Amino acid sequence: MQELYWRPASVSRIVHVLVAVIACGALLGAERFQRVRVQPDFEAKLAAAQRMERAMEILRTHRERYVAKVDTEVDPAGSGMLGFASSSITTNTGSLEAKRTTVNPNWAAVMVEMLRAAGVERGDLVAVGVSGSFPALNLAALVAADVMDLEVVAVSSAGASSFGANIPGFAWLDMERILADAEIIGARSVAASLGGTRDRALGMSRAGREKLRETIARNEVTYIEVDDEIASIEKRMAIYEEQAQGRRFAAYINAGGALVSIGPKSVKRLYKPGVNLRPDPRTALIDSVTMRFLGAGTPVVNLSKVVPLAERYGLPVEPGAMPRVGEGDIFERREHDLRLVAALLLGLMAVSVALLRLGMGGSLLGGGRKLERMV
Repeated sequence: MQELYWRPASVSRIVHVLVAVIACGALLGAERFQRVRVQPDFEAKLAAAQRMERAMEILRTHRERYVAKVDTEVDPAGSGMLGFASSSITTNTGSLEAKRTTVNPNWAAVMVEMLRAAGVERGDLVAVGVSGSFPALNLAALVAADVMDLEVVAVSSAGASSFGANIPGFAWLDMERILADAEIIGARSVAASLGGTRDRALGMSRAGREKLRETIARNEVTYIEVDDEIASIEKRMAIYEEQAQGRRFAAYINAGGALVSIGPKSVKRLYKPGVNLRPDPRTALIDSVTMRFLGAGTPVVNLSKVVPLAERYGLPVEPGAMPRVGEGDIFERREHDLRLVAALLLGLMAVSVALLRLGMGGSLLGGGRKLERMV
């Protein structure tokens, strides 16, 4: 049995093609003539990125002059912020991809945006928990806080995972001191533990643990000496409370994945990278500094899952060269011009009505029979 299909003969295939071509032209026009929208807090973001760039230059110069040359195979951007695959003060393994992704001064701009999203305002008090594993992220947090005129109470873990600040003599606490002496950062850690397993660097050699203690001592930081993780959490919370002197913390910044700061691997993945405003119910029974702050209603800025976080904010993953300050969607974003889109859409609708509904196409192109049968 044959089926019959009908189409209006007065609207030829040429008209259909013409409408399609005009629609494609409108789409290309909307894409081609996007406008660049400057993102909120542009000046603060730029100032933070510029300060972080300067800080990284100072640290790289100090490292090459007094400590060790930069290994460009490990650190193709030449930042000087990446350490060794292994050393006497290395706590555990770490992702080289993630470490390379952090060596970008524009992370400081991301920190400004995340702190704003957490509701932090100029002059607020923020708590910071860092380790040596991601020194670039630690730096981004501190310079962003300075640019935003925040008061900071920072507590550190002295050890570092592989490719972090794990060079003896150039650990994170050393970096803090160098930058504070250069007046690049205004806040330094008030206390530090060894970090690593049970926050006591268990599994590390005795010589390695002694080097971490020496690092804490030479930087004149209070040593958090504890027997287990719970005791470390309690001690850290007591330090934050003492330093706050009755003031409320506007946010807690967790940089990296220190066990006492955010919990074991099975739990830390449940916290979102970026801003967390409330705890996940599945984390409620696992104690950590992050859980304590969230439980008290304090927003947490979680600097973990670095690669997805970089992609979210338009930063390059594993840059082969040092990114320039001001690059990325965090500063300026290309967006469709809604007025142009509306005009193109209205124009397309008008042309479509003229050609397809009013029969102009058929008359212009020669008309034809009312209906044409297709078998």
